[in-house]
Amino acid sequence: MSGLDGGRINIGTCSVGGAQKCLDIATNHVKERKQFGKTIASFQNTQFEIAKMLTKLEAARLMVRSAAISLDNKNKDSTIKCAMAKNYSTDVGFEVANQSLQLLGGYGYAKEYQIERYLRDLRVHQILEGTNEIMKLIISRNHLNDD
Repeated sequence: MSGLDGGRINIGTCSVGGAQKCLDIATNHVKERKQFGKTIASFQNTQFEIAKMLTKLEAARLMVRSAAISLDNKNKDSTIKCAMAKNYSTDVGFEVANQSLQLLGGYGYAKEYQIERYLRDLRVHQILEGTNEIMKLIISRNHLNDD
């Protein structure tokens, strides 16, 4: 079981990186695209969505780093931390990519913007190295059996 921990950190890292790229693409788009005479970035809803994505992405990044440090130090709680990091970061990665696509509207599906590819790639991360449902079992069983 512990042999999978490093792979879970790897998948989490890939999810964070892919989601960051999608957010970068979306950020550039909303700064340039105009609607009703203003950039999309000037609308409060857009600003709130970007703030949520940035916050969740930072939390996922920190969680993956914490799990990696725990694994490097061979801490007792490494497996649960790696499962938590994989579960959270892959869910956030897909969510950020999906919301980035939404901010681009129809352009989000165009191959030249790349988000459609990232969205497909990030979705599979929720399955690789153990599905996120299995991660939840690992997390809860480790917690419940920790006396």
